[in-house]
Amino acid sequence: MAVIEAHNIHFAYNTEDVLCDVSVTIEQSAFLAIIGPNGAGKSTLLRILGGILRPRQGIVCMFGQSINAVERKKRAQYIAFVPQETHFASDFSVEEIVAMGRYPYLGAFQREQKTDRQAIEHALEYTETQQFRLRPINSLSSGERQRVVLARALAQQPKILLLDEPTSHLDLRHQHAIMEMLTRLNTEGLTVIIVHHDLNLAGLYCEHLLLMNEGAVYAEGTPHTLLRQSVLHEVYKTDVTVVQHPHKNIPQIFLRPKGETHEDRTA
Repeated sequence: MAVIEAHNIHFAYNTEDVLCDVSVTIEQSAFLAIIGPNGAGKSTLLRILGGILRPRQGIVCMFGQSINAVERKKRAQYIAFVPQETHFASDFSVEEIVAMGRYPYLGAFQREQKTDRQAIEHALEYTETQQFRLRPINSLSSGERQRVVLARALAQQPKILLLDEPTSHLDLRHQHAIMEMLTRLNTEGLTVIIVHHDLNLAGLYCEHLLLMNEGAVYAEGTPHTLLRQSVLHEVYKTDVTVVQHPHKNIPQIFLRPKGETHEDRTA
């Protein structure tokens, strides 16, 4: 069952074309990484899939209905969005930030109900942020803040989770902690769509890849079909070496130092 379908999407910022005739179908419970060079249109596509941006041409459907026909609060009960960076002008507590995820379910001046509190507590526990619950958000490290923003998204209890570079600026431990958490959520039925620059993390954790280049879909498929030297050289204009992960049968990529010959490349 398709949860999101985008057909013939065109988008431009002012006169600069960013996406040209992009179509993609996201199946229920998919774990998809959108990859590609800088400026390929990855983050723009993610925002269009979430209804944050409207395409100049084309249509996006969520569960078979035009996403723009769904009222904003109702849409937020289905789709949660985690941006690459979140800045908080006011120093809310962690618990207050996570509670904001319940906004789609509350009417004007309506107080939180038991179900809201349960969703907030579950999100705090799932992201292991309950120990920060009373701390001001701006007192946390980048990795801790990212987990809080993810907790806020989980408090929405969405069917689809969109994330834009959630591991950027994080150390090695927190990168893998976030990806392991997303994997666990996906195995529980959540559809996860993630923009990723780290091809190794994308290949290691995501079962399906969408490779973009110059505002169009270049190819889509599994890590095995896309993380190949010929494909990456064509799109990224960079020589790389592709090897198999020592513990998982997944391609992993290394930059090729200058001086190695073209003949050294393996297929």
